[in-house]
Amino acid sequence: MNAINRQTGMKGMLALMFALSIVISGCSSDDNKEGASTNKQNEQTPAADNTATNADTKGEPTEAELPQVELTWHYGTGALQPDQQEVQDAVNAYLKDNTKLNATIKLVPYDFGSYDQKMNPMIAANENMDIVWTTASWLLSYSQNVSKGAFLALDDLLPKYAPKTAKEMMPDKFWEDIKNPADGKVYAIPNYQVAATAAGFVFRKDLVDKYNFDITSVKKTADLEPFLKTLKENEPDIIPFAFQDYRNIPDYGNELRNSGWIWYYKNNPFIPVDTNASPERLAYWNLIHSWYEKGYVYQDLATVKDFDAFIKEGNVAVSTDVTFKPGGEFEMKTKNGGHEVVRQQLKESSFTGVNATMNAISKNSKNPERALMFLELVNTDKTLYHLLCYGIKGKHYNEVDGYYQAIEGSGYNPGIDWVFGNQFNGLLREGQPKDLWEQTKQLNESAEVSPLYAFHFNSESVKTEEAAINAVNDEYLPMLNFGVADPATMLPKYKAALEKAGQKTVEAEVKKQLDAWMAATGAK
Repeated sequence: MNAINRQTGMKGMLALMFALSIVISGCSSDDNKEGASTNKQNEQTPAADNTATNADTKGEPTEAELPQVELTWHYGTGALQPDQQEVQDAVNAYLKDNTKLNATIKLVPYDFGSYDQKMNPMIAANENMDIVWTTASWLLSYSQNVSKGAFLALDDLLPKYAPKTAKEMMPDKFWEDIKNPADGKVYAIPNYQVAATAAGFVFRKDLVDKYNFDITSVKKTADLEPFLKTLKENEPDIIPFAFQDYRNIPDYGNELRNSGWIWYYKNNPFIPVDTNASPERLAYWNLIHSWYEKGYVYQDLATVKDFDAFIKEGNVAVSTDVTFKPGGEFEMKTKNGGHEVVRQQLKESSFTGVNATMNAISKNSKNPERALMFLELVNTDKTLYHLLCYGIKGKHYNEVDGYYQAIEGSGYNPGIDWVFGNQFNGLLREGQPKDLWEQTKQLNESAEVSPLYAFHFNSESVKTEEAAINAVNDEYLPMLNFGVADPATMLPKYKAALEKAGQKTVEAEVKKQLDAWMAATGAK
């Protein structure tokens, strides 16, 4: 995933006065909360260590003293792999011959579509399991499962059983992003990846070249109009503009920011802004509605269920990118039916956080220490990580000069590096720059940090209202975001429905917690 996207409770955000930001990720998110200097970036990602575990250096038991155990790892995947068992056997052979873990791993993947419905009953029944993949909000919600007591607190265990992961994988301050607001503890290990995002537009390069359109002239959403008009008048088989719901780019400008549940103006970060009542949002909705009426926006966006399949047909001229991760042009080319693309960034980059994709330890694990030792290997041992991500070299993939090359029809190509662990230990994909990981580290560490980064809203007391607001969002927001509805008539109905759903209650609770946090931290 990236997982930008996949991450951060977006429907709830747009419904509330204090809207959630997008991650993203997964993968996703527009989910950025922190940045840092880049002069130590080479220290943040550990080098591969193919033989050692904590047992070597921390006074832990030696291999002879560790009893043999089998660990289980439950996680989501796009598609189940025919050679899953063969890869699992190879992983366990590697663990036996190259580490002192004295454990085997049972990989238990579920397709993303059924992950929650399979895992939730197992967690409720207190079934024995060890490692559990979780996300900020997309699948198997981290915060909800922490509040239910499903995961084990790791603060005391990490330094002892996964010291490199805890100290070297990413900057220390990034761990703040996954602390439980109720007790300040960490209940999962992030799968470190791109953790900052910007936003902008993706253009089919052939059409840009054909009409000699200067994409750098696009400084705000409205600047697209001359190009969209030209396409509408001259390219009958081309859709000028299309985007996913919650992945459009409201023209809020660079003065309006958001962090978690709170939208704010840059010059006054501690006063929440109701974006539904803001002039910026109203202007954006009016603009999109006018484009819809002119035929610039795809008329059936509200009914598109699989946007990836839709855009892969290759007939969309302009779409959105809410991550702007380094090397994204090649990924976007694949997603746009093989057409080369160019991108124009519209918003400044901001730190989104590292909670889009994580691995937790179940409270019912009989071997939590050993499970953490295994995750330490996944995050620091490139050979093990490559086995999990790509399969067996020479059978499922080849590596050429640091680049991954899938072997067609090999039986193992899950494409979920971001589910397993630290992506900085991964191989490059075709078209990605050689310095992709250096660029990504620089982006993560230099992105703008919200003054509210350390504030974590606990929504447990308003979860009923939150659910009702999400239902209101599902009803009204697509019509406004896709330009189908006239804001003059739809917006009053939307606001009334939000109020009935309990928006004021949520607003009051956010303000209460924000005031308490400001008093405790001295923020002002």
